[in-house]
Parts: sequence; C-alpha cells; structure tokens
Amino acid sequence: MGEPVTTAEVGANTQALTLHQISHLDQKAFEHSLAQLCHAMENPNLQSPADQETLGTIAGKLRQVAESTPDYWPTVLRFIQFASSTMRKNAPPPGQQPRVLSDILSVGLMRGIREVDKTILLDDGYLENGEFTNCRIIFTQNPVRLTRAHFRNCAFEIPTTDPPNAYIRKVSRTLLSSNLQSVSIPTL
Repeated sequence: MGEPVTTAEVGANTQALTLHQISHLDQKAFEHSLAQLCHAMENPNLQSPADQETLGTIAGKLRQVAESTPDYWPTVLRFIQFASSTMRKNAPPPGQQPRVLSDILSVGLMRGIREVDKTILLDDGYLENGEFTNCRIIFTQNPVRLTRAHFRNCAFEIPTTDPPNAYIRKVSRTLLSSNLQSVSIPTL
C-alpha cells in the first residue's frame, strides 16, 4: 500500500480519509486521527464498504489508544455500533420496536433468555444464561449484570455520552476486545 502516513501528514490533511486508509496509519498517527475516523463512519458514501479485516485492524488500534485521549470515548462508542452493524447484516435494522428487558431477573442453570432475530433493550437488572443470535442489542446507562451471556452475530447500540458512565465503559471495553461476531461475557 505504500509508506505509512505520519502524524504530521494526518494533521495537515484536509481531505477526508477512508476507513481503509485510517486502518493503515501507524499507531501514533491513528491516535491523532480519531476525529477523521468518526467522520469516515458518519459518511460511508465517501468510501467503499469496510471489510472485516479493516474493521478488525481499527479495533486493534483503538484498544491501544489511552482512554484519556481526546475523542476516544465518542469514537469507540460510535465504532462499536458502526462495526457491529456493518458486519451483522442479519440483525434487525435500527429503529424497530425493542423487546425491553428491564429489571431482569433470569437465573439458574436451566433458565435463561434465548432470543433470535429480535431487537432487545437491556435496561437494568440481572441476566444469567442469556443467549442472543442475530439480534440488535441496545444498552442503556442502567447497568445489567450479565453472567454467562452470549451474543452471536449481533449489532450493538450504546449511548454515546461523553464521558460514559462506568458500566458503559466496561461494556465497551468488553465488546472492543471481542471480534464482535461472537461475544461471550462470563460476568460483567
């Protein structure tokens, strides 16, 4: 692809970078390009669709960025939603009426929640043994204590408050550390 773009070149570049170009930045230049990354996700028509390798590379670089870096949290929260929605074509589209799982109490080895092809709003409570496949999962700022939760081929929506509360930070770190295809949460 050529020489990696430097930090100075990112700062001097007034032209929008594509996700593919951003994924090829060296780590220091990448850290200075978070605003351009957000712009690239907001304007997908400026580029060809992102492939899984590009999104995986960006996720790996985001994991290395210090959380105190300007624009870190808005970028990470937006990236998780963008990447999971881009990769999960079988999940319901945004805007559908969700099944609200509020004040959840689902415990025991034989019980649990099994959902397929649904939009699910997780809002407060405790969920043990949850299994979600091809779902759109919407987190709120109200913590849901998850134990043995499995998300397969799901798209994720997370509130984009800056700074996010401790629960949203923890959820985001867990999702960013996964491949976003199959996310298993032993406990959260």
